This record gives sequence, structure tokens and C-alpha cells, in this order.
Amino acid sequence: MADPEVLPLPGPDSDTNPDESSLAVAMVEDDEGENERDKDDDDELDLKPKIGMYFETEDDAYEFYKKYAEGIGFVVRKSHKSRNTRLAVTKRWFVCHRQGFKQERSETKNPRAPGSRTGCGACLCIKIIPCGAFRVTEFVEEHNHPLADQPAVKMVLGPRAPPPLYDPKDGPALDMRFETEDDAYAFYNKYAEHVGFSVRKSYKKKHKGLLVSRIFVCSREGFAEKDKHRDPEDTPRRAGPTPSRTGCQACLIIKVQPPSKTFKVSKFVADHNHPLEDPESVHKLRSHKLKSKLLELELPERRKRMHGMLAGDAGAALEYLQNLQVENPSLFYAVGCNDEGKAINFFWADAKSCLDYMYFNDVVLYDTTYSLNTYSRPFGLFIGVDNFRQPMIFGAALMYDDSPEGIKWLFQAFNDAMHGKQPGSVLTDVGQKYADAVAAVWPGSMHHATVWHVYHSAKKNLKQLVDNAKASFMHSFAPVMFENEDEPGFLLSWDKLVEKYNLGDNEWMNELYRTKESWALPYWKHVFTADIITTLRKENIMSQLRKELNEQEDLLQLLKKYDLMLEEYRAAKLPVDTEAPLPIPTLRILKQVGNLYTTAAFKMFQTEFEDYMNSLAYPHAAAGMVSEYKVTIDEKPGEHTVRYDSLDGSVTCTCKRFESTGIQCAHVLKVLDLKNIKELPEQYIIRRWIKDARSGHFTTDLDSSLRASTNEARYKDLCRIASMIAARAARADEAMGFIESQSNALMKHLDHIFQTSGFSEMGNHAALPAPGPSSSAQPHNLVRGPQGNPLLRAANGILGV
Repeated sequence: MADPEVLPLPGPDSDTNPDESSLAVAMVEDDEGENERDKDDDDELDLKPKIGMYFETEDDAYEFYKKYAEGIGFVVRKSHKSRNTRLAVTKRWFVCHRQGFKQERSETKNPRAPGSRTGCGACLCIKIIPCGAFRVTEFVEEHNHPLADQPAVKMVLGPRAPPPLYDPKDGPALDMRFETEDDAYAFYNKYAEHVGFSVRKSYKKKHKGLLVSRIFVCSREGFAEKDKHRDPEDTPRRAGPTPSRTGCQACLIIKVQPPSKTFKVSKFVADHNHPLEDPESVHKLRSHKLKSKLLELELPERRKRMHGMLAGDAGAALEYLQNLQVENPSLFYAVGCNDEGKAINFFWADAKSCLDYMYFNDVVLYDTTYSLNTYSRPFGLFIGVDNFRQPMIFGAALMYDDSPEGIKWLFQAFNDAMHGKQPGSVLTDVGQKYADAVAAVWPGSMHHATVWHVYHSAKKNLKQLVDNAKASFMHSFAPVMFENEDEPGFLLSWDKLVEKYNLGDNEWMNELYRTKESWALPYWKHVFTADIITTLRKENIMSQLRKELNEQEDLLQLLKKYDLMLEEYRAAKLPVDTEAPLPIPTLRILKQVGNLYTTAAFKMFQTEFEDYMNSLAYPHAAAGMVSEYKVTIDEKPGEHTVRYDSLDGSVTCTCKRFESTGIQCAHVLKVLDLKNIKELPEQYIIRRWIKDARSGHFTTDLDSSLRASTNEARYKDLCRIASMIAARAARADEAMGFIESQSNALMKHLDHIFQTSGFSEMGNHAALPAPGPSSSAQPHNLVRGPQGNPLLRAANGILGV
């Protein structure tokens, strides 16, 4: 694809380059010796790239370099990139807009301005690192052409100031700017309310899935279907109601303005061809009804209670779940009701999710960081991680009522879907309601809030700072959240962040600091997480869900899109399960774990092994059969204490690496080597990381009282068992052939059971449950809504209220 057209930037000579003492990284304090900047630029961040800088995403790096380029006097262009076998970007170059050369164009065509490409070598190169972030590996500062002054750059980059606030009573005007389409609609709708007409969203245009223009029209635009072909000179209409469509031409057209992505008014027609409503009756018009006003104004009481539930959402969710169950009879879903008996909360999980959970239930993260569209539908996922360090989705939820009772209902529904098998660790957002719900439903599970939720919450609670500082603040915030595993380092990084961005009086930040023991990494090293946070940061499926689902406005289409993406993601994971093993090393301990661990787990262990090779250990204390050692690792701060008991061979480390990830740490490996132990003791090889983690049998910890005798319950349990068999047999033709050969014998045996039990008339027909309401149910089939309302449902769906 050809490079996009770029505008030549006139400007002064290179003497406009910034002072070399300009700061680049948010973690570096202001240099007292830095030269004074121009007073007009006091509000701009003076940031300069440096090799070794880290960015959470590729877009963060791009925005950072663009900000730097604007201050220097050039425009940035995205250049070539490298991808891995999974098509994920691993390396990206950002270059000056004058990089390279263009072939001469024909003079008959519109020629490019002379000198737009000069072969400039200025660039920034970023490369992905194992944690999923991007690191600056190359930065070329020098340009081979004159740089532009800042006003010239801003003409190309677009305005940086936020759009001004407009008074709807003054009406729209050309070149008005709005941050989003919804802002423009809200403004035009308020203007329409003042004038006396109703607004309707009309045509829109998209490019590569992104909205580029939208037309808002008067509700009387166009004609009714029966009037479209009527000749105006024909017999006049019979007396009756005033037609709702009169062909009114009043409209407002907005178009996106790259690269700022704001919307600008490109056309405004104010005249109407019909009488306008008076102020006393305008509230009756469709776009001004009370419900629309509440959604537009986002009243706190309503949003807290219902989280943006729109008309038709409940019906759409039920339709989706019922259709999904027709395709997949083993689907589990539950619905919670409010005091009025209206469905407000939904949870569902298919057989594949339940099967994955049975194998990898040692950690579950309830992820609520999704915001599906402008109405912020409260979508959540129960997520785990498998032995290949790949995320798994255990279940999904729509929670329009996330009150403490609602969260408890949700966790109970999840518990029912998984047949009462408790998770080892439950990770959630910050909040007492989550802790209380976990304690009530899973009293034997470990619970902790996560930095994952705190990090994403900052984008909402510190929105103004994030928007103004762009990539700079999030680039500074990420290391504080994810890279400080010891308390002193965390506290120091936190203080620097607060001081740099003047957050000492920020209420949200102060509350976070007061509750840091409940979410910060140094305080939950004892909780087993299987390193799921690192997995989520580098895995693209979750970010893809946020991006793709945001484009859907209709809830039913949104849920179908989620189902399709989940299916595609699971299909793409299959090659990972059968990936070629790594070459077996010659070192004894590496050979041992290489034969047992999956490739992903082996790489985790290999990292610890490399640190062990660069470590030093010395005796610290001894008492009887127990000895302690202090271990340090080159180029890593701090030291850790390893305690070894020669009586039973147990060994522990203060870093808690094994307790949190299940992979033994470098400090322990060093002490084992000192004790001439050349293989990893069996008690430190946990099953969840081995290649055969999915093999063997497991129990579902079902209470005998839960084994209902109804056809529905038996049918669901059989579907679950069949799904487990199918999932394993599908991996090999020989296994599938065996199952097929045994199916006839199994059916004959079933016939024999029915005949001896007096049910010979059933023959080979399955005992499927009849759909529809049921007038009776066992007590365990009662699922209560968030307010305690009983909701009767089958084990795999709703029966009635």
C-alpha cells in the first residue's frame, strides 16, 4: 500500500531543535539545569525518546513520538512492521514524514510538492518484550532537512485544544467541533428541544470499520412509504392525522477530522417545512422523552441502579441465550431478576468452558474492564489460564445490577455451572462487595483484588490527566502497577508518580493508597495467580474483544459477535496444544523439566534458571536440620532468604515466586545446587504446568443432594460427560474410531437397561426434556435474583418465574 500523502512543512533551519537536556521518561525528575522554554509552550510536555523506554502498547509509543515530533517540528509516519506466526506485531518503525524517496510523477497528474521526501533517517523503533510491552531499541534524532516551527506542525497534526463548549440555544454552525458522535448528537438534540422538533440519526459512513461521517435529520425527513410515489397534483389526502414525514430538509452533518479524530460540522440546514412544536409539548417528541433525557444526562442514581440498560436489552439477552442453547444443549445459563420481576443479570457458560475449568480451576479472574459501547453495558468475563499460558474463558455475564447482592448471585450462578467445585484463587476488582461474595460462596478460596483492574480504572478516574498527558501518564503508571514486587520499590515509585503529576490531593489516588494492601503486587505474592496478569497484558484476545465489541450498538448483534470471536479464538488455540517441543537440553535439571513442562512453562523455568546462573549465595543461619541462605542476583536489586530443611527436603523463599506462579525461583535453584541436588524435587513440579495436565480423571465434588432425578438434570450431566469425551477423542483419528466402534455396544447396553427397568418402549430414543415452564422443581433449582427474588430455572436454562 502506498504511503499516505504528506504535506511539506516549511520552517526555519534546524536551530529550532530542543535543548539536549529535555526529559524523556516520566520517571526522570526535572533537571534543575534545563534551559528555559518558551512561555507559550509551558503547557506542552517536553519529552524526548530514549533507548530503553517502555510502552504498554504500540499506539502508546506512536502517540508519544507524535507529541515529541510536534515540539521539534516534523510529522511522524508509521513505517514497516514485523509480525510473528500469530500475526501479532513484534516490531514497528515510526519515521519522519520525509523518510525515503518518491518516484517522479507524471506532470499531467497532481504532482506532490517538491522536496516532500528527502531520505531523512530520523526514526524510532520499538520491539515487543516477553511481558507484552514494547521497548525502544533504536532512536535516530538527526534530520537531513529544515524543521518546521510549531504552528506549521499543528496545522498538519490538527488542533490540540479540546473542543469548546457551545450553547445549544445559539444553534449549530459550520466548523463547530465535537469530541465524539454522541456529543454532536446531544448538542443537536438539545438545540432541537429549544426550537421545537425531534432528531433522528440517519445515514452514516464508515471506513475500515471506523465512523467517518454521520447525518442527523429532523424526524419528519423523507416520506412515509405510501406517499413516496404519490403525485403532488393528485387528489389531496383525505382528512386525518398530520403525516409524520413531510420531506423536511433540516439536518446536521458531521465529519471526522484526522488525525485528531474529532468531528466537525460540515453542513447545517436550519429551515423546516412544517410547524414546530411549542415549549409546552416538545417533551412529547420522541428524542426528548424522559427516558432519552435520562440516558443523555446519565443521572447518577439511574446509572448506579441499572448501568445503562436500554429498552430491549433483556429480551435480546434472553433471545441470544435461548438460541445458543438450541445449538448447544449443554449450555448453562442463569438469569437474575429485580423486585419487579424483570430480568437484569445474565450469566452463561458452555460445556467447553466447564471442561476447561475442571482442569484449571486453581485461579479465576473476574474481568470487569470491558465497556462495550457508549451506553457502557456491564459485560464481564470469568478468565483462567491453561498449561500453555493461554487465557481461557470460563463464563460470561451481563450485570446491570452489580450491587453486593448482584455480585453474590453471579458467583453463585458460576458455582452452580461448575458443579460446586471451588476455585483456588479468585481475583476481582477492588471493592468489599467482591470480598464478601467470595467469602459467602467460596469460603475455602483465596481472594484478592488485582492491579489489572486498578490500571484500567485509572483511565476513567484520571480521565482528564490521561487525555492531557496521553501516553506519558500511562507509560509512567504501568511500571508502578506491574513492575514493583517489593514494598520499598513500590512505595518509592508511587511517591515519584504522585509528585510528578501533582496527584497529592486526588481523592481516587489517596483512596487507592489507603487500600494498597488489598491490590498492590507486593502484598499478594502469597496468592496463587499462575502469572495470569502477565498473560492478559500480552494476549490480544481481550483487547480485540474491547475493540470489536465497541463497534456494535445492538445488544443481540454484540453478543453474537462475542460468540463468534470466542469460537475463532478457541480454534486458533488448537495448534498451540500440539506445538513442537523444544530441543531437550543436556543439563540434568533442564532435561527433567523439559520432558515434563509445556513449552510455555519451560520458558518460564528457563528464565529462572538463567537468573540462578548469575546469582550468589552465602550462609545466613542454621538451626538443627534447617539452614538459611541469602541469595542475590546480578543486576537485580535486593536479596532474598531461602530456608532449606534437610529432613524432608522442603525449601522456601521469601520472594514467593513458587507460591504465586507454580514455577520454582532462581534463589531456590541456587540453594539446591549448593546441596548437590541436580533435579527439581517432585513436590515442586505442579500438575497444571505439565504437558499431560488435561489427562486423567477428575471428580466434580458434587453433593449427592445435587444429583437430581429430573430428565433435565440428567440430560445436562450426560452432555457434560459427552463433551469431555469428545474433546479428548477429537485429537486423534484412532481415538475417534474407538469411540465410534463402542457407540453401538453402548446403545445396546442402554436398551438392555431400559428393558429390565420396565422402560422398553423408549428403545433408542433419547430422553430429552420438554421445553417450557414447569410447575414443580426441587429446592436446588431455585436461583435467587440480586434482591432475593426466586427465579425458577432448569440446570441449563430458565423454566419460569
